[in-house]
Amino acid sequence: MQHTLRVRAAAVAAAVLALSLTGPVRPAAAATATVAFTGDYATVFTNPERGFHNRYEIINDPAVNDYASNTIPGFNPDMLDRTFARAKADGDTLIHSYVHLDKYQTSDLPQPLLDNLTTGLAAIRAQGLKIVLRVAYVWDGYSAVTEPQMERHIDQLAPVLSANADVIMHLEAGFFGAWGEWHESPYTAASEQSQAPVRAALVKKLLTSTPASMPIAIRYPIFNYEFAHGTTMTTQDLDRLGFHDDCFLADSADMGTYDQNSWLGWFDVAQKKQWVYDYATSTGGNKIVGGETCNASGGNDAAGVNAQYELGHQHWTEINEDYAAVNTDLWKSTAVAASGSDPAETLFTRIKRKLGYRLRLTDATFSSPAAPGAAFTFSAHLSNDGYAGIIKPRPVYLVFDDGTHRYNVALPGVDPRTWKPGALTVPTQTVTLPAMVSGSYRLALWLPDQAAGLRANPAYSVRLANTGTWDAANGYNVLAGAVSVGACTGDCTAPTAPTLSAGTVNGQSVPLSWSGATDNVGVTGYRVYRDGTAVATPTGTSYTDTTVPAGSHTYTVTARDAAGYESPASNPVTVTVNAPTQPPPVGLVLDDFDGTPAYPSAAKNDLGRWTGGNCFLNGSGNGVVTGGSLALQYNNCGWFGSDVGQDVSGYTYLVVRIKGTSGGEQAHFSLSVGGTTKVFGDFTLDGGGHPAITTAYQDIRLPMVANGINRASPSQLALGFWYGGNSTVTVDSISFQ
Repeated sequence: MQHTLRVRAAAVAAAVLALSLTGPVRPAAAATATVAFTGDYATVFTNPERGFHNRYEIINDPAVNDYASNTIPGFNPDMLDRTFARAKADGDTLIHSYVHLDKYQTSDLPQPLLDNLTTGLAAIRAQGLKIVLRVAYVWDGYSAVTEPQMERHIDQLAPVLSANADVIMHLEAGFFGAWGEWHESPYTAASEQSQAPVRAALVKKLLTSTPASMPIAIRYPIFNYEFAHGTTMTTQDLDRLGFHDDCFLADSADMGTYDQNSWLGWFDVAQKKQWVYDYATSTGGNKIVGGETCNASGGNDAAGVNAQYELGHQHWTEINEDYAAVNTDLWKSTAVAASGSDPAETLFTRIKRKLGYRLRLTDATFSSPAAPGAAFTFSAHLSNDGYAGIIKPRPVYLVFDDGTHRYNVALPGVDPRTWKPGALTVPTQTVTLPAMVSGSYRLALWLPDQAAGLRANPAYSVRLANTGTWDAANGYNVLAGAVSVGACTGDCTAPTAPTLSAGTVNGQSVPLSWSGATDNVGVTGYRVYRDGTAVATPTGTSYTDTTVPAGSHTYTVTARDAAGYESPASNPVTVTVNAPTQPPPVGLVLDDFDGTPAYPSAAKNDLGRWTGGNCFLNGSGNGVVTGGSLALQYNNCGWFGSDVGQDVSGYTYLVVRIKGTSGGEQAHFSLSVGGTTKVFGDFTLDGGGHPAITTAYQDIRLPMVANGINRASPSQLALGFWYGGNSTVTVDSISFQ
């Protein structure tokens, strides 16, 4: 297992304090262990309830399903394979199937159809998979089944769906129109208010007839808007409603997905896409978003930029691998450069890795040693490197396993649905351990299925993106190979705390030294912390921290012994690192915010042309110039514009000198210039990388030709902050070089 272990005392107390020769003895405070993990950034591995899906006919009896027959054009016999060999060969865990009711548009469903559906879902369970279902009355044509007939069919299907909810990932709303896609029917004209009650009634019927843990995906965003603003659906109802786009990137509006008018008002494509970007449940999780591509790729590009942007910003969990090849083949042939934590790979591989959640542990801290029947604490830092969070409820357990005894300890205060993309913290959880047999245990993190009947199958448990942690046989992620439970033997005493001092700061270098700590067996090394984060693990008693960001920083140091115990922290030492000198920009300077002209009062940039901003949280909406830089504080709102108004063909790069309060702000705003508009982090740098804003100033050099910027007519440069972010970026200068 490629991780490191440290143990530290939770209090700066002596091991025991004798109050008198015969008085009581107070034991030391409990110790904790912290494990740092190695991330796996490249491996494609399976995980439940996410990823590419494959299409099958789950009702495989041609007597009740005409599509289970080779008389249908495009029929593939392996779609009846209930071992799902093709899906397993693809490494997929999701199946998609229609429930074809063409033969029953005016009649009840026969029991053999319901029985065949039941056995099909049992086959899904037997193979460790989950399924997405959609009811449809016609393939390619107009459907006008009556509302009472549809509701009668829901009543008949509901017992089967509920009994097999454990293996149903979600439902697509279906029923209406061709392919159940909510077009070509008398109920799906978004502009007709008279049809809205039928749509709402069908969805409400599905909601009330199926378990609350079963999401329902709606074909068009305009109908989700209608349900939220034109009906009396509850918050609990709306939390279950997601979106399936069945023409992903077919053209600029995904072939009708985003361009319908509504009786509630007119909304352009950008607004409807923003709705999807903003989809969230009332408890802070992502909603289900999935679907497939169309047999067109008008909205895609050879570099795969659009695909990655939309999948990430819309938080896609699943997509069809079988349709359409015009896109999936393009993704397989498109090489994308390394970016952030993503390695260089094909676009298809990147999508396969990142669809849905991809959870990676950074570190975990827990009580060690542990005592049976006593309090046990656990906390962790992790990152979700995927496009979306976990969608459905899922319990989290700590597992103590010595090979003979296994104890599953629930963490009821942890909801993994809130682990959305980005850096995450599991705050300290305190639980009471059961009466355990004393000994040495493996400690693991287990995220099994919500259905108790599936928990024995490791295929339904979440694997974390770390090296050396996954136990495939047990379906859990090993945090530590040996945690003592009960009486401790051997070295159980942590070293004493060192005494820390700092030398003279030299530029961005901070020299540190400390007195040697003592231990009952022996000190093996030290750990240096800057602002609470470990930055080095020297074996001696000195260390120089280099390239330290400007500002005030507090250092501490701890000692470690051979048993892995870590001492209490040393005395804190605070130092100040001055910012390196703000070099002046070269080339054609649009603005360096040095006060000449004054911003925003002069409304002029360094080219003597108009500049200004609005909707920011500072500077009365304009942002604030301080120390020769423009600080823009935003919360999903803000616009800055500065006219260029001249030919810049003599320059190669647009250079933005910028930093962020937290780092990572490149995903929070777009940059527009010369006919090109992209989220800042989606611009391409020399070598194929992408901009990444840090907490320190850096010159981000955007090659204009490679990014499609019209240098002959750059027009206005604009920054737009409507992408869900909340932070402050500080722009030191903007220039053409």
